[in-house]
Amino acid sequence: MLRPVGRGSQGGMTSVRQRFSLLLTIAAVVLIATACGRATDEQINQALGITPTPTAAAILAAASGTATGAGTAQTSAGGAPPVVALGDVTKGKRQFNTWCAGCHGPAGPGPDIQSPGSAGSLASVETLTPLLREGKGHATPPGPFKPTEISNSQIADIAAYLRSEAAS
Repeated sequence: MLRPVGRGSQGGMTSVRQRFSLLLTIAAVVLIATACGRATDEQINQALGITPTPTAAAILAAASGTATGAGTAQTSAGGAPPVVALGDVTKGKRQFNTWCAGCHGPAGPGPDIQSPGSAGSLASVETLTPLLREGKGHATPPGPFKPTEISNSQIADIAAYLRSEAAS
C-alpha cells in the first residue's frame, strides 16, 4: 500500500536538514577550537614520535658555537674556554621541573644534580640520552622515557639547563 505524499515525508526532510545543520555547526566549532589551540611543530613531532633531522645550518651553528637562539655558551670556572650546550635553558628548566624535580629537587629522594659542581655540571645529550631512554643508571620508575614522552630536543634543553645551573 502506498502512502500519500504529504506532511509526513516533508517532516522527515526537515529533520534531515536540522541534523545536517547541527552536524555542520559541530564541525565548525571543532575546526575553530582546533585552530585556536594549534600545537607547535615540536609538539606535533613529539606526539608522532618523529625526531627531526638537523638542517645544515643547525649543524654549522652547533659546530661554530653560534647556534641562533638555541645555543647557550657558558664559561666554566678557571678561565677555560666556553662550553657550548645545545638546547634552550628556559625550556630545559620547564622540562626539568616537569620530569625531574620530583626526585632531583630539594626534597626529592634522588641526588641533587643542580648544585654547583654536581653531576649536572657534566650533563650533555650524550650522557642524558641513555639515562633517560634506556634507564641506565637511573631509577625505574620514572624512566625509561619514550621519545613521545621526552623528545631529543627536550633532552638537549634539560642538559643545557643543568649545565647552566650546576656551573653557577
